[in-house]
Amino acid sequence: MTDYMTITTELPPYFFFPWFLLDMGLTLTAKLAYALLLDRARLSQLNGWTDEAGRVYIIFPIEKIAEMLGKSMTTAKNVLAELEAAGLIERKRQQFSKPNHIYVKLPDGQKFSRP
Repeated sequence: MTDYMTITTELPPYFFFPWFLLDMGLTLTAKLAYALLLDRARLSQLNGWTDEAGRVYIIFPIEKIAEMLGKSMTTAKNVLAELEAAGLIERKRQQFSKPNHIYVKLPDGQKFSRP
């Protein structure tokens, strides 16, 4: 049974979906993945995960991304490539056997308010 939302309804855990994504020519899966990565970047920001230049990064294995999106590994890899081509993320390889760092980027000159 589902209940109507009231003033006192406690909301379930959720993450933000940036408005600017609605205007971008990305697949829906890429948009969802970006929102997920942005949520992870916020956690990294809170925990002080930065590189030597002060840029926030995340470590998020492709297997986990695929699992959270309910997609295959191939789809997860394609989505990351799509986001990288759109300039919304950058992936940096680390030393052998260390996980890649993913930098979540924000569009230049973007106004972050609701339309």
